[in-house]
Amino acid sequence: MPGRTFSRRGALGLGFGAAMAAAFPALAQYKPTEAMMMNCIDPRVTTTSLAYMVSRGFMDRYSQFVVAGGPIGAVAPAFEQWHKAFWENLAITIQLHKIKRVVGLTHRDCGAAFVAYGEALRTDKALETAKQSEALRTYKAEINKRHPELAVDIGIMALDGVVEVVS
Repeated sequence: MPGRTFSRRGALGLGFGAAMAAAFPALAQYKPTEAMMMNCIDPRVTTTSLAYMVSRGFMDRYSQFVVAGGPIGAVAPAFEQWHKAFWENLAITIQLHKIKRVVGLTHRDCGAAFVAYGEALRTDKALETAKQSEALRTYKAEINKRHPELAVDIGIMALDGVVEVVS
């Protein structure tokens, strides 16, 4: 409003914002978003997922969509009611952030994978790999069909953070 002066609280807030921008240049400078990562809610993979994205050069350059099972949650019939939320989120992410890549990660010993594909995955690593790879390929194919301009990287993360790329 014309003629209005800053209150002490307003001046402090402005000063705090300027101090934060000076202390953390990343807050003051926007970096273009390059990718969106979709992964699982499991807290055992939050740090390793971040480390994976940082190792690929995406530090502060990716958005994230997290749901039980990650890409499994976007394609498995057991989670059909979640699918629409993912596809709408991907569309708005493309619109707002102009992403060029989607990174889809599932992980070993995933409870959502057991719900979607059966308890046998818990004890049969070959079956776990086959079912997760199948879900990841479906996920990639659906993204390619809906958004052919996007690159899609998919993989299965071990609990130690090592990612087995799925082609």
